[in-house]
Amino acid sequence: MFRIPLVRLRTKPRKYPIKRDEYGKSTRRRCFDLFDKGTRPAEAGRTVGVSLRTACRYFADWKQLPKNLRIVYTLIKAMIKSNSQSAERMKETLADHWGISVEQVAILLQKPWGLRQLLTGKWLAYHREEILSKKGARLQAALQLIEIIEQSGMPLDELDEELDRLMRKAKAQVD
Repeated sequence: MFRIPLVRLRTKPRKYPIKRDEYGKSTRRRCFDLFDKGTRPAEAGRTVGVSLRTACRYFADWKQLPKNLRIVYTLIKAMIKSNSQSAERMKETLADHWGISVEQVAILLQKPWGLRQLLTGKWLAYHREEILSKKGARLQAALQLIEIIEQSGMPLDELDEELDRLMRKAKAQVD
């Protein structure tokens, strides 16, 4: 009889436990702190108690992070928790910078690692296709609108005047 192999849902356990100091910092975090202070990998490895190979791997990971990530992360996290007007301005700034809506930024910041992913640029890599597809859909809709206008035979001067009139009317309703 044919047997279907079972898929393992659990990942393998860690080969070595995470080493922590008396303050609860991992060796990786302590190496990152030393790298922030300008310490080279060999010296950081000796200080923390890891091999040179591990220290060099940590250094490569640290170099890929934005400068002062921990400080910026702490400041932005405190600003978000304060729920002040500056927090709203910060969300708007992040939305403008990344080309997403303020609502998307708010949703992202509610996720456990959302802010860190946003600051390191990892979040945008995951959602780049979604953002590009929305922009592509808007472009396609604009092109379809242009095609409909061209088929109607309306002169562009009249179309421009009509659009201006509609915009003024919409603005007057908002005010």
